[in-house]
Amino acid sequence: MTALKIFALLNGGFYVLYGLFGAFMPQSMLKLMGWTASQLGLHQIRAVSLAMTSIGLIIVAGALRMTDLVPLTLAIILLTMGFLTGRILGIVLDGAGPQQTYLEIGIEMVVIALGIFLISRIGGAA
Repeated sequence: MTALKIFALLNGGFYVLYGLFGAFMPQSMLKLMGWTASQLGLHQIRAVSLAMTSIGLIIVAGALRMTDLVPLTLAIILLTMGFLTGRILGIVLDGAGPQQTYLEIGIEMVVIALGIFLISRIGGAA
């Protein structure tokens, strides 16, 4: 199994599991994030969580079916950059965040850097 396939499967698996966690245990998800929500908020958490599960399933399917995983890896990098940019925007517009925000930023930076490194190892051909 190639490094790009492992990278994609790990990312896809994370999105599937994290999404299912939020969809079926929204109160636990909210507690993990330090939030409280109304019934509409719970519905929104479930909707966004199942969208994340769908993203994960798309990534896993792509990893298992595609022969050229560079485009999929670039998509994972772009998706992760979206999360990272959103957190940085939150810090800029809302002020310094809790410790968890900085941990998530660090993880996202590692995922992005790892994806770029793996692509560069195969010549960066897209």
